[in-house]
Amino acid sequence: MIHKKITDLELSVQPRFQEAWEKMNHNLRLKELGVESVAINETLRDLPTQMAYFVRGRMDVKYVKQFYAAAGLYEIGDVEARTVCTNTLRSNHMSGRAADYVPVKNGRQWWNAPQEVWNIMGEIGEGCGLKWGGRWKDLPDSPHFEC
Repeated sequence: MIHKKITDLELSVQPRFQEAWEKMNHNLRLKELGVESVAINETLRDLPTQMAYFVRGRMDVKYVKQFYAAAGLYEIGDVEARTVCTNTLRSNHMSGRAADYVPVKNGRQWWNAPQEVWNIMGEIGEGCGLKWGGRWKDLPDSPHFEC
């Protein structure tokens, strides 16, 4: 199960995530770049979901798809199933200390937004005391923020 609310996070970190989200949604530079709003894509994550993410790019496509189905996730495509998206089974999402934010453009999540959009969001999150996954050297994760 994937949670998408700040209130699903650990109580002590909720204010930082709320502040970052509000600042992202009110940032004029993001608006100028075409961002209508910033959505919360994911907060708290359960073990079956984390396992499904972890096996991507590490197992045969048919097994990745089985993990996704077992976790109740969307139907994953072959290319995505072959793409590694996490290096850990111990994500801070599982302890309620991480959230993924995604810009929205034309009413849809804008996953391929220009790097400038992600950088602005990253700076806002860091300014609120969050660590930004976009700075990770081995596998950057621009939507990811954690405490």
